[in-house]
Amino acid sequence: MTLPDPKEPPEEGIGLLTDEATAAVKSPPEKPAESILSPREGEVHLAQAPAQSARQPTQLYLKAVDETLREVTAGTVTSLSTALGSTHPDVGVATVRAELKYTSTYPGEGAEWRVWWHLPGKRTRTEILARKVEADIELHPGTPVPITFDVEAPVGVRFGDRAEIDLSARWQGEGSDGPATLRLIWAARQSLLAIKTSRGYEREVADTLYTRAEEKPDVVFALLVPSSLRGYVFAEGMSFEGVHEMLKGIRKARGLVQGETTLKEVEPLLVPKVTVEGFVEGAIVELIAGPFKGEKARVKKIDQGKEQITVELIEAVVPIPVTVRGDHVRMLERGGGGGKNG
Repeated sequence: MTLPDPKEPPEEGIGLLTDEATAAVKSPPEKPAESILSPREGEVHLAQAPAQSARQPTQLYLKAVDETLREVTAGTVTSLSTALGSTHPDVGVATVRAELKYTSTYPGEGAEWRVWWHLPGKRTRTEILARKVEADIELHPGTPVPITFDVEAPVGVRFGDRAEIDLSARWQGEGSDGPATLRLIWAARQSLLAIKTSRGYEREVADTLYTRAEEKPDVVFALLVPSSLRGYVFAEGMSFEGVHEMLKGIRKARGLVQGETTLKEVEPLLVPKVTVEGFVEGAIVELIAGPFKGEKARVKKIDQGKEQITVELIEAVVPIPVTVRGDHVRMLERGGGGGKNG
């Protein structure tokens, strides 16, 4: 999803779920996981990739093609692949065994995951219906073969629910010294979804949705109403269907945007943009924050790179230059400039 470029200034009273002057996050109580909307460095990870400490036999090996842990969102199908190879000098057969395990943060209520595997020599994938399955695969020296697993995270998945596959391969015949092993994990994480609203009603929609989220904290974890983007509210939840259901009947809510919004798209909205555009040297301004709040001053220097303005207080007995952030002043009289901007 691509967010529109906010070009119009927000109307007064539209923007935040709190009284702060910058875009903010409001989360229902007892949120089951740390919000990905939190303005912190880095990303939130649900789990660490499992350490592959099992001893690999000398004749066989199982290696992950890319990774062993995949974070997934509700209703999506994702894949992990492995390479099975042999160092045996002769052509032989290995018995591959896959054992499926499912865990849920709500024991007894976990939704059903679907799992398929693609075996070498097969043109189509096969759904794994039992918790343990086996297959014989022919191996040639120095020629690894791929085994790919497709896993569908159910729509009703909860945060932290997991599907695990314990994969093992054992050489048939004499000389086998134990199986090669590998574990693959799919862990459910939250989604970031964009809600379209009527322009000017962003906060009203968010407040109503927040009230509903307090009653169902496992559906919506956090809400964001950016002051710089009109007509949108962002919700952090487990599934598109769950958030869509909670939006029903909310006045001025126009529905969900299809697809997941990325954190990279939202990050610029989490921190207000400080700008000195429009200020000129010699202009009369009012300080609206800091120890000199309410004082009038004249602009002496503008630093575009640092987004700072140097001013002199008009009513000060001794003119003392004061450097402030660009969003800490309000233009009163544009006046005339003299000299170059810093």
